[in-house]
This record gives sequence, structure tokens and C-alpha cells, in this order.
Amino acid sequence: MAASTHINPQVAHYTVQAELAQAIQEGLEARKQGEFDSATAKLGRAVQLAGTSGNDDTARLLAKVVDVVDAASGTVRLKAKVAGVDEMTLETRSTKTVRVKKK
Repeated sequence: MAASTHINPQVAHYTVQAELAQAIQEGLEARKQGEFDSATAKLGRAVQLAGTSGNDDTARLLAKVVDVVDAASGTVRLKAKVAGVDEMTLETRSTKTVRVKKK
């Protein structure tokens, strides 16, 4: 019974990657729509997921769109001005998954 409920670490990693990509996509879309509270929440969750999953490249890209107050809790502030190229880079690279490091 215990073995059937255990999540394989590699499966869990890619599940986090999918949630991270979705949070970024939804956060950027909310930002474009002027829904700043929703954008802050979604991008904050993305920062949190990027930090816990060790996805440093995505964390750096997120830092160009938000000011990270506390990555562990996902506390962020939207930046008032964001270069279009930074937003586009984050959006396109958010769908790329990162290989799991073998232990």
C-alpha cells in the first residue's frame, strides 16, 4: 500500500515544472489584463516553485519581472516597468523543462 502512494522523484519534478510553467503563463496574462493582484499571486507562486525546484535560470528571469521579497514564501512585488524582451523571454522559456539531476 505504501509503495503505491509513493511519488517517484522524477515524476514529482516534472509535475512541479508543469505547475511552474502554468503559474508563469497565468501570471503574465493577468499582468497584461491589468489584474495585478492575481498576477502578483501567480508570479509569486512561480518564484516559490522555481526556488524549491532548483530552477535558477527561471528564477533569474522572474526577477526581471518582479521584485522578490521572499522567495521561500513567494512574496513578490510587480515591477512597474518591464522590458518587453524580458517578459517575452520568460514566457517562452517557461515551457522548457529542466532535467532532473541523478543522485
